[in-house]
Amino acid sequence: MKTKSENFISCLASHYKQPIADLIDRLVKVELPDSPDSPRAPEVDYAISLIVLLVLVFEAWMSRARHFDSAPAQDIKAKQSVLPWMKSLKDGRLQPTIESLQEVYFLRDAIVHNHVWVYTQTWLDGKAYYSNFNLDRSWQGNSHFKRDVKGEMPFSALPRTKRLNLVVVPSFVSRREVATVFKTIKDALKTLDEFGLVTNIPKIPYVRFGGKLSFPFWNLIPVIQKSFLVTPNRCNSRKALCSR
Repeated sequence: MKTKSENFISCLASHYKQPIADLIDRLVKVELPDSPDSPRAPEVDYAISLIVLLVLVFEAWMSRARHFDSAPAQDIKAKQSVLPWMKSLKDGRLQPTIESLQEVYFLRDAIVHNHVWVYTQTWLDGKAYYSNFNLDRSWQGNSHFKRDVKGEMPFSALPRTKRLNLVVVPSFVSRREVATVFKTIKDALKTLDEFGLVTNIPKIPYVRFGGKLSFPFWNLIPVIQKSFLVTPNRCNSRKALCSR
């Protein structure tokens, strides 16, 4: 009897795609809030989970691609971390992509490490308004804060990143942040592939979604974006949101 063996590499990217699709299905079914600055609790729950998973699937794909990269990194630490590796390539064309990803990672860290914000909530005519956002001093030493977040504390409105306009207070993250992070990751992979800096990135991965057994993973982005829209029937009772 002849012995036959095959070599495999571990890559978790394929294990994140379906949970992401399932969470998006739940996310888009949550009714939009009366104010875009006040996402409903279920929306925040799904949104923060999705952002963490999206960064994980990005890193998994990047690890797989760099495994097959024939050009070893000069610095082993740069090989292990995505953004330092991208910077080590010293390719000016990547700078816009790196700057966008830096903000995505800042938001991911704010969620994972639970950056704590103190703010004021004021009620006026039954609606909540928020102001005086201050980041807890435990997190103010974050060296990336001034680089990525526009404005200075205390913030009169929700603090956001400079380039992507991502809300950085974890308890206010919504589907809009999810859509932006998702698209940023897709664009980053496309850029790296087009410049020939990585290989073996799946062009059109598939998931089960919307009753289809083979739904293009990247097509989940417009699904989220369409959920921003308010139908005419809903506009009648939610004039504040529709007038935006």
